[in-house]
Amino acid sequence: MVTSTTSHYKSSTINSATYNFTDKTLTVVFKWATYVYEAVDVATWVNFNSADSQGKALNDYIKGEFEYAKYEEKKIKAELSGLVKNITAPGSLLDELPPNDYQLDN
Repeated sequence: MVTSTTSHYKSSTINSATYNFTDKTLTVVFKWATYVYEAVDVATWVNFNSADSQGKALNDYIKGEFEYAKYEEKKIKAELSGLVKNITAPGSLLDELPPNDYQLDN
């Protein structure tokens, strides 16, 4: 039994949409945020998914008709703290050998 389906779009604003048949939720992934629409009927999903333009279909069938939650992508700002400085990319094991005077004679 299929419980959800996902479609990917070539759109200037919408990346993909997932419809959950069990929960009747429609998750629309935009370029900048994700919206989850509640209590979306299957007919609305079909109209949205099969439209020539999902942006237009979103305005025609979904926007203003269903409750939603918005989730924005948070950018994590990475900064060096006082404890971590000058991290270099890992090298080969040969770069990590002790100096010659510490090595055993072979």
